[in-house]
Amino acid sequence: MPLTSANSNVSANPPVASSGFGYLAIAIGWLVPGVGHLMIGQRRRGLIFLLAIHALFFMGLLVGGVRALDRPRQRLWSYSQYMAGWPMIVGSHIRTAVYPPSAPHPNGFSPLLQEVATAYCGLAGMLNLLVLTDLFMVVTEESPRA
Repeated sequence: MPLTSANSNVSANPPVASSGFGYLAIAIGWLVPGVGHLMIGQRRRGLIFLLAIHALFFMGLLVGGVRALDRPRQRLWSYSQYMAGWPMIVGSHIRTAVYPPSAPHPNGFSPLLQEVATAYCGLAGMLNLLVLTDLFMVVTEESPRA
């Protein structure tokens, strides 16, 4: 008769994070939203996250242009935008090259549209933070979900 332990429901497979691959997936998941889930084999969820976060961020750019990124008087939104990964990194570099902080506003500039666009890009970053939290929970769990 085989010996059984009290924790017989725990899988013999170690968590993905124990190999370091899971933490790499989290880092890449921040840089390119949704790719971390693709790396660990959750293809459907990864594609949904990738499309949703990128669409939300680029809708913000469509509404307000690159001026909606890294707003000097709205530091909290800027920090949340950086959680969106590569789109914010690239967009921030483009914004500083094209529109330095001392540049005047162009004709037709609408502060209200800029506020909405800034919020869209910031919400994309916050959504990616939530996705990364989910990825962390999946990567570090002991046994696979049923």
